[in-house]
Amino acid sequence: MITDITKQSPKSNQLELDGSWELAHRNITAAAFIGLLITGVVYFHAQAILSVILIFLTKFIEHTKIEGTNSIDRMMQLAAVMKNPMRYSLIISQFLFMLVPTIWIIKRWHTVHVLSYIRVSRIPFLELGVAVAATVCFIPVSGGISDFFVKQLNVPDFLAQINTQIFTSYSIGELLWLIVIVCITPALCEEVLFRGYFQRTLERTLGIKSLFIAGIVFGLYHMQPLNLISLALLGCMFGYFYYRSKSLLPCIAAHFVNNLVAVFSLYKTSDGNTVFDVFNLEIYFLGIVMALILTVGWLYIYQCITQKNFEDKLLLI
Repeated sequence: MITDITKQSPKSNQLELDGSWELAHRNITAAAFIGLLITGVVYFHAQAILSVILIFLTKFIEHTKIEGTNSIDRMMQLAAVMKNPMRYSLIISQFLFMLVPTIWIIKRWHTVHVLSYIRVSRIPFLELGVAVAATVCFIPVSGGISDFFVKQLNVPDFLAQINTQIFTSYSIGELLWLIVIVCITPALCEEVLFRGYFQRTLERTLGIKSLFIAGIVFGLYHMQPLNLISLALLGCMFGYFYYRSKSLLPCIAAHFVNNLVAVFSLYKTSDGNTVFDVFNLEIYFLGIVMALILTVGWLYIYQCITQKNFEDKLLLI
């Protein structure tokens, strides 16, 4: 049984929880949701304001005019203008308005030992490798689910192009810059918030249920209706890695690799040809089934190789 420990001695190898929320003996589940809500409100509002400011400055400095013969052309031009401001706003807002508030809440409410609370702890390299392998195998499944909804709802192609504009690169330099923005930044900031704080705090009272709740909220947070199911499933898988290993590292590695595949799939030459065709959504049903079987197999292997450490760390709250 998982217990909530608020005071431990240094020799007990347990975390001392001496924050204001802990000392007041308030509801821990409420802390997880309220902390997530506060961080979410700060992040989304700050990102929106920052994006508007950066887009306005870009148009003003570059004297950009939106012209076109129809609304689709103008939308495509606007997406191109918004691309770099949105990239800058994403990296700035995730670090300043997601990561920083999360760390502040942990230090203020729970403990000054932030890294220990979110479980930044070393694990065997094998665990990282298996987590990454499971994530890579799940990508065709995720793509197939999203593609199914796109086809069922007859989503126009130009909307998909606008949606991926921010993640598309046309040079090695732009590709490397996108890896920082789209792969490294979310892998750190989002994992600290959703797994390191939200799931971690829920786990103290809800146990394994926490990974499903955090996974669903992770899917909703991205506000992509067509990708909601695939993102929620991906969030649950990241949560499973976290729950079994009691470490944030496999989640960060898996999140990074998942986004990296997407970034590479959108790397194009100057004439618009795809360089790495690694994320083709036109996948046959049998291929999706095989990918799903492989994913489940890797998850089972992950359960087996984490069994001993999982049992040893179960009471180390």
